Amino acid sequence: MKKRMTILGMLCFSTTVFAQRSPADTEDMFRNDPVIIRDTRESSTSEAVKVIQTIRKEVTNSRSAQRQVLTEADFQTLISRADEFMLQRKYDNAIMLYQEILKDRDDRHSKDRILEAEALRARQQKEEARRKQDEILRATAEFASSNTYGKHLVHFTGALISDAFSSQEGTSEALDTTDAFSNFLKPGKYDELRHILRKATYHTLDGIAVPARTRIIVYKNKGCRGEVLLDVTGPAIVNNVLWVDDDRYKEVNTKDFNEELQPYFPQSVRSWSTTNMHTWPDGSLEILVETVE
Repeated sequence: MKKRMTILGMLCFSTTVFAQRSPADTEDMFRNDPVIIRDTRESSTSEAVKVIQTIRKEVTNSRSAQRQVLTEADFQTLISRADEFMLQRKYDNAIMLYQEILKDRDDRHSKDRILEAEALRARQQKEEARRKQDEILRATAEFASSNTYGKHLVHFTGALISDAFSSQEGTSEALDTTDAFSNFLKPGKYDELRHILRKATYHTLDGIAVPARTRIIVYKNKGCRGEVLLDVTGPAIVNNVLWVDDDRYKEVNTKDFNEELQPYFPQSVRSWSTTNMHTWPDGSLEILVETVE
C-alpha cells in the first residue's frame, strides 16, 4: 500500500477536512437519514414463494368448490418448477414446492425428491463452508507473511471500509493508518470509546477492519459487560448496516478490492453489522490476539 501522507500531512489534512467543511456538508456526508434496519439476508426460497402465491391465489379466488385443492394443472406446474430448481441447485426452493404438493396429495415423487434435495443441500453447504474457510486461511497466511500492515491493530472509521479513501464518498481504505477518519487500537480493554476513537466517532462510527488472528468483542455496556454487539476474529470487515440500502455502498462488501487488499479481505470476510454501529461507542470493547496452535 502506498503511503499517501506523512504523519504531519495526515494531521494537517485531517484538520483541513473537518475545519473547512460546513455543517451542512458534514451532515450530507454522514447524514443520519432514517433507514429501516432489516435482516439483509435474502430469502433462499423467495422464488418458490412467488410460485406458490400465484397458484394459491388462483385457488382462493375461485368460487368453485372443486378449486379448493390443487388441480392437475397446478400439480404439474409445481412439479415442473420444483424439478427445475433441483437442476439449478436451488434446493430450498425445490423442497418448499414439493412440500406444498404434499399438503394436497400423497405424492411419492415429491417425498423422494425432498430426501434427495436435503442430502444435496447438506453437501452444498459443506462445500460452501469449506470454500469460505479456505479463503480465510489464505487471507490469514497472506497477512502473516506481509510486513505492510501493523499486526493486530484494529481499524475504526467514521466512514465505510473499502479499498480506497474518499472524502466525497465517505470511504476509508482498510488498515490505512494515514486515513483522516480513522483510529487504530492495539490489543487491550477499552472504555470511553468516544474519547479514544475521537476521529472515528467525530460524526458516527460506520466501519471496522480487523486484521488476521485478531479478535474484537464489542459490548453494549461499559466495563466489557452486557449484550455482545460484535464478536469476530479477523480477517474481517464490518460495515454499518444503516447504509445497506444506500446506492453508494451497496457493493462495498461484494466488489473485488484492489489487487493489494483483495487477498487480505476477500468477500467472504466482509459483512454488515447486525445493529446500528452509531451507538456502539457508548459501550466498551476488548481486542485479543488469537494464538496459533
